[in-house]
Amino acid sequence: MSEKLAEVYEQYDMKISEQKKGRGSTILWTDVGMRILEPFRGSMVRLEQEHVLKELLKAKGMNNLDYIIPGRDGQLITCDKYRQPYVLKMHYEGNECNMNETADVTRAVKAMADFHKHGKDIAKDFEVKWNENCRKKEERRVEEIRQVMEDGEEMERISYLYEISRSALEKALSKEEKTSVDIDACMDDVCGKFARHNTQIRKIGRFVSNVKRKNAFEKLYLKVYPDFYRQGVKCAEMLCEKTDMITKVSANHYGICHGSFNQHNVILCDGLTAIVHFERFSRGNQLNDLYQFARKVMEKNHFDFGMLKVILEEYSGIVQLDKNDYKYLYVLFSYPEKFWKIANSYYNTNKAFLSPKFLEKLETVILSEKEKQEMLGKLKNIVFEIV
Repeated sequence: MSEKLAEVYEQYDMKISEQKKGRGSTILWTDVGMRILEPFRGSMVRLEQEHVLKELLKAKGMNNLDYIIPGRDGQLITCDKYRQPYVLKMHYEGNECNMNETADVTRAVKAMADFHKHGKDIAKDFEVKWNENCRKKEERRVEEIRQVMEDGEEMERISYLYEISRSALEKALSKEEKTSVDIDACMDDVCGKFARHNTQIRKIGRFVSNVKRKNAFEKLYLKVYPDFYRQGVKCAEMLCEKTDMITKVSANHYGICHGSFNQHNVILCDGLTAIVHFERFSRGNQLNDLYQFARKVMEKNHFDFGMLKVILEEYSGIVQLDKNDYKYLYVLFSYPEKFWKIANSYYNTNKAFLSPKFLEKLETVILSEKEKQEMLGKLKNIVFEIV
């Protein structure tokens, strides 16, 4: 057993029989099931939100998530002797989703749709529960501060210890009724996102054209970027012309989104499909999760329309898709997102040591464009077939 982590393990009710190193983590086999211990580097507020979300989903009967395991004292993080914080979560033994296997993709899509269905049901409950937790936490903090004041501690010292300004401290101690805490809930703004991406593509094009000694990547970028830029502009215009459609789609599919639903965050076990890593979850249009997963599958399968059809049919079997949903997905797939990602990554990297991977990725996008357009043509036919 790791001597460095021994102090962390002691803070949990579990007996460890075996352990091994994972990707920046430690996987544990215990008397209460598999666990994974990960260094904590995120926001404490986000971790608390994630815990609230998963507890609501657990109450709905979902038993396939990486639930956070609090320590004996009820805290979500524990520290080793060097004060390095850690988070303990449930873990599952199995394989990551293979994007080239239809059976694996089907299981992943069904798990996503099931999560979305429950996530839609608890979206409002999540806000209520989170605000209630914040209120209780604030009350405990205020009570603790009042107790410290009764013990004779000065206001300035309290302000420093609790990292709160004096005015905010006085307000917290007053009897004014506090308002609820706002959460990152917003309707879909994919039209604005496309516009921003298009601006970046054009900006990078101007930047590359001014480079005096262009490398192979930059020469190829200048050759193809006008066509990809026109595609992006067309997609943005298509969405901006259909604001009513976007509003309907966003409202119909408003709920909890995973935010990073990909093959690495789906574990296929015997009789169970686990979903892990909720660090980027949010409330919004759940079809964005579906699109991001389907796009990755398409890229790894030469834009095989048969695979896309399976994904959409399996998802629609649990969360029904209508004509507007297919139109929305069609526009998302039409946008040259992979090209934008490569361009954006190039712009933000050190140009003096440009990896040859940039050129390889750009060539792959160009070569696969014909396959992508063929897939889009077939998807467009489905849109027109739906009554």
